[in-house]
Amino acid sequence: MAIWHYAFFWQALVAGLALGISAGPVGVFLILRRDSLLPHALTHVAFTGVALGFLLQGAPLLLALVVTVLSAFAVMAIRERAGIYEDTAVGILAGLGLALAVVLASLARSYDVRLLTYLFGNILVVTGEETLLALGLLVFTLLMLGIFGEALLFVSFDEESARAGGLRVKALKLLLSTLTALLVVIGMRMVGLLLISALMVIPGAAALEVARSFRQCLWLAGLFGGLSVAGGLSASVVLDLPPSGAIVLFSGGLFLLSLFVRRVK
Repeated sequence: MAIWHYAFFWQALVAGLALGISAGPVGVFLILRRDSLLPHALTHVAFTGVALGFLLQGAPLLLALVVTVLSAFAVMAIRERAGIYEDTAVGILAGLGLALAVVLASLARSYDVRLLTYLFGNILVVTGEETLLALGLLVFTLLMLGIFGEALLFVSFDEESARAGGLRVKALKLLLSTLTALLVVIGMRMVGLLLISALMVIPGAAALEVARSFRQCLWLAGLFGGLSVAGGLSASVVLDLPPSGAIVLFSGGLFLLSLFVRRVK
């Protein structure tokens, strides 16, 4: 229990809370758009950016950010211009991203603990700079959702009516894709590429089960995301569990609890 007295633990908690509170509300919009698989596909692309960083001996986090944001834009372009279903575009991106990542990692000879850190994450080793990035992302996410939240909701339910109403549908979709890509890249060091998509979707799904209004849903999604990180991180310390797995399992427990509460109502 002495870990509670160490600064790195509180730094990890602050970074994780910022990530969880940001991820929950964004996940709500992805679920409403039936686009909850997009974060999963972007994790494969972020893996490509990390492997490319190792190959070029550059900054893996920065390259992953650039590649992931551009790929999120590419998915939207493929959907609109090729006329294929959204889940098909996401499946293509996921497959190509993972294949390219495997090739680049092999060329870089980086199948070691460095790669595993990005795949599985370890929130207890986040740096001060990464904590500031997470806090900056939280502020940016809340600001964007505060300004464009209602417009994003309109677009999520009916793009054609939103376009007819004068909303810039393409720009709003780009905004949501950008927020998703940023969360994937910044979150991969904390909960890992294999689990960050779950942290984005599960709290939002739990909030949709019990919320009585859209605004309440966004607040609850952020709350559940934060609770997932705080509860999972605490459980990992007490029970000596992997932090990333404990965080996502805790969010799963919140989802099951929300189902129970809905049935009771």
